[in-house]
Amino acid sequence: MRKALGITLLALAFGLPALTCVLLPATAEAVTTPTRNERLVIAAINHERSARGLAKVSFKASLTRAARAHAGEMARRTLLSHVSANGWTIGPRVRHYGYSPAGYTQWTAGETIARATFGSPAATPKAIVKLWMGSAAHRQVLLTARMRDIGVGIARGSDGRRYFAVDVGRRVGG
Repeated sequence: MRKALGITLLALAFGLPALTCVLLPATAEAVTTPTRNERLVIAAINHERSARGLAKVSFKASLTRAARAHAGEMARRTLLSHVSANGWTIGPRVRHYGYSPAGYTQWTAGETIARATFGSPAATPKAIVKLWMGSAAHRQVLLTARMRDIGVGIARGSDGRRYFAVDVGRRVGG
């Protein structure tokens, strides 16, 4: 932070305020905060994990940026898919948004997605998590014991649906 402040002051002294935006770190975890609905999804997932004796997952800004980007893209495309328009799956997508394996001895990531008609009882955070818990494949991703990090994205599509993306992961060692 001191380095960024020093660069900012130096840039201002030379009349270069735009330079400060370029030099500030884009992947700082403190920059992204969860929305109310994202927090509700995380709380519902942690309730399910705790009920099974699993460790809770913690908010991770990099995973949230990846999940938000993917939910937004699915909403724009009105398409529910684990593959982005550019061909990225969960691994490349979360790496792009800063959840990198660099410097860690173990790294894993998983994703679960859903959509429901906006305004319907099924489009709430609690209902979506209940839906995922009813699916063996989705439940497996969310209840993988080794997962510790989570990011959530929710976006509304032009088709009247709410799109949800949850990215979970774990990095160990380093």
